[in-house]
Amino acid sequence: MLDIGWAEMGVVAVIALLVIGPKELPRTMRQVAHWFGKAKGLAREFQSGLDDIVREADLDDARKALNATRDFSPKKIISDTIDPTGSVNEEIKDLEKTAKSDADDEIGGAGQGDTPQASIVKQPAQVAPAHSVTPPSEPVQVEPASDAPNSGAASSEAGNDTSKQSA
Repeated sequence: MLDIGWAEMGVVAVIALLVIGPKELPRTMRQVAHWFGKAKGLAREFQSGLDDIVREADLDDARKALNATRDFSPKKIISDTIDPTGSVNEEIKDLEKTAKSDADDEIGGAGQGDTPQASIVKQPAQVAPAHSVTPPSEPVQVEPASDAPNSGAASSEAGNDTSKQSA
């Protein structure tokens, strides 16, 4: 702390003995020790005060972190990430207001006859949904083919019979 070695302390002790004298030296040493004790106590109190401040600061940080986890809202985090300025949200609200006012105008003007009416159209159950690739079809019945060798001859004879009848 003060970097005083044994040699320096010996020199100070000899000077103190010569200046103060042997009679008053023990009482003076007690007072000096008392002052050093008070200074040491003040330093300890100051250090503990700083430790308390640091501990409270850590507790405040811990409280803030705890409150942040309590207020955790994934919806808010996502909306802040996607639209930090809130401009998209404002546009959506404006569009909703406009659509609502347009719908109210159409409903309010329904008795006047000059505005077209909106109607709900329901699709029949047999119609394919708009997102399907191929529409549903009727099942096609296929006649089984026979493995008989004369089946080709029979059909050609049947064809000949029909051609003879038409001639």
